[in-house]
Amino acid sequence: MHPGELRDNISQRSAFSSAEKFQHPHSSSTCISRPWQICLASQRPLVTWNFSQALASLREPLTQALHTRRLAMIRVDNNLIKRNRNVMIYLLLLSWIVASAKSQIIHLEPGSVEGFTITTRSGHEAEVFLNIPYAAPPIGKLRFERPAAPIPWKETRNGKAFGPTCYPHARQAAVQPPPSEDCLTLNIIRPKNKGHPGGYPILFWVHGGGYEIGAASLYGYQGFANIYIPHDVMVVTIQYRVGFFSSGDARIPGNLGLFDMAAALKFVHDNARRFGGDPSRITAWGLSAGGSAVGQLALSPVSRDYIAGTIEMSGSAWASWALGPTVSNNSLILAWVKGKGCPIKELRCRGIDLKKCMKQKTVDEIYKAVERVVSVHLLRFDMQSISVDNRPIKISWSCKSQTRLHQMGTGDRWSVLATSGRASSPRSAQASYTIKALSPFIHKFGVKPEDFEKWTRNKFVDFLKNVVLERFYKEHFDDAMDEVIEYYADRDEEDSYAFYLDRYTEFISDTFFNVPAVDGIVARRHTGWDMYVYSFDHYNDAIWNDSVPKRLRGSPHVNEYPYIFELFVLGSYEMDEKEQIVADVIQQSFISFVKTGWQFFVEPPLFHGYRTASEMSMQYG
Repeated sequence: MHPGELRDNISQRSAFSSAEKFQHPHSSSTCISRPWQICLASQRPLVTWNFSQALASLREPLTQALHTRRLAMIRVDNNLIKRNRNVMIYLLLLSWIVASAKSQIIHLEPGSVEGFTITTRSGHEAEVFLNIPYAAPPIGKLRFERPAAPIPWKETRNGKAFGPTCYPHARQAAVQPPPSEDCLTLNIIRPKNKGHPGGYPILFWVHGGGYEIGAASLYGYQGFANIYIPHDVMVVTIQYRVGFFSSGDARIPGNLGLFDMAAALKFVHDNARRFGGDPSRITAWGLSAGGSAVGQLALSPVSRDYIAGTIEMSGSAWASWALGPTVSNNSLILAWVKGKGCPIKELRCRGIDLKKCMKQKTVDEIYKAVERVVSVHLLRFDMQSISVDNRPIKISWSCKSQTRLHQMGTGDRWSVLATSGRASSPRSAQASYTIKALSPFIHKFGVKPEDFEKWTRNKFVDFLKNVVLERFYKEHFDDAMDEVIEYYADRDEEDSYAFYLDRYTEFISDTFFNVPAVDGIVARRHTGWDMYVYSFDHYNDAIWNDSVPKRLRGSPHVNEYPYIFELFVLGSYEMDEKEQIVADVIQQSFISFVKTGWQFFVEPPLFHGYRTASEMSMQYG
């Protein structure tokens, strides 16, 4: 069975969304919070975009290197990489505490904030304002509640350092600055130049981390400034509550982090004119859980009218991991902590007073219960249900009228740029999770180098049966199992551990990223949304060490980071001429998308296209 066919048999979708009817004052949307069905409309052309084609056209001598997965392996001194990472971390820490002597002040609705000026690599000046509250601290009576309006302040607020990060679902995953429950803040990076007609377009960055970990501070501000400020695009980064907890009913409906994001969007929209932004040109942007989250924000009636478009990278709102159907049961087990016949004294919360009881527990008490009772890999948002008048209901996907007031050069329709599941090297997409074993606090898919040779057909088939299909697609197990094994384990079979590791990575990529991406693209395309799809197959071989066979290498998860905000998390390498071409293409394309919506696809110098009966493919040359 092909992955595209697999989704028809083994995927069932449900959504997060809102609590009550929402009607933006300038919106013509007629959807309300109830069990939604996808509203079918005329079919729109699908646009596909491959970076490798554009790169090859821009620099002919590099064609071969940029079109193949099997680049010659570059030997890199591991000590040098380690030193480079240490330098990067040191510089990032400095960005938290060092501010320019040139102070700047913005006057927002709840109060004024003092920021500072930095200089970009190109010599442009940017103004940075950090740690701006977009909601009241979710503490005390507001704990486990939806975000409330920010508390006004009279004195000018110091915005020269990042605020506390939000507590992750596992204490080992905490990052700097030290976490606090008072963490609902955002950061603004804007051009210093004043008087842009109508305000600057805004990139609204939502960090990833499986809805469980992460923080805005990890991405800093210098990289954003270097890339986007010279092109008159401002960037807003946000923090939101990560972790879990939902009773699955009106007591604690859940989705608090998504409501945080919606509150941040509303704050940015309502205050955009005050800090020089254009409220009609807000592009929500994220990767991994950030990508799926902005897709959910675009679907929800709570937030969708504040967004002109979305950039959804390596994450889909249609993914099973973005829905968290097991959260309710795990939350109740954790609250009562009576698992495995050994009650734990820290919590003991149940019944109608569940929320009141949980509000009284300390962070340490909750962490201790997590560590003793529930696997940290199972704690997420609950996006299976919403509540209307405090009644939980199951929902399908939200419908959306085709008309919008907030335009982004796309006429009157939505505009979405998403990662495609049709990359030329799809099996490498989640090698970050399998081969590199990154983010161990949010999954268990990593394979250590010393275990590579243990991967046989039997081990792979056991994984397919017992770990993934039975857990996530139990109701379709009998129908799908034989075809899945035939496609992933037996197709062009080779008797080698590298073959089965390759297929293991391909299966993880398809199940959790590629198939959901296609689902979301097709569903929204049929409802009239403008969809633009890209694949990013380029990678620098320095991100892979000697222990990884060449056939397992490719463009893995978060591989775009160095090119979109100068963050090297997979390994350090020099941004030489070839890499700078890659960076230029992706940066110019994103910037054009933010400014004009879709026009960069059909205007020189990057792409022009051809149309078939059902889709439009974009190529250069």
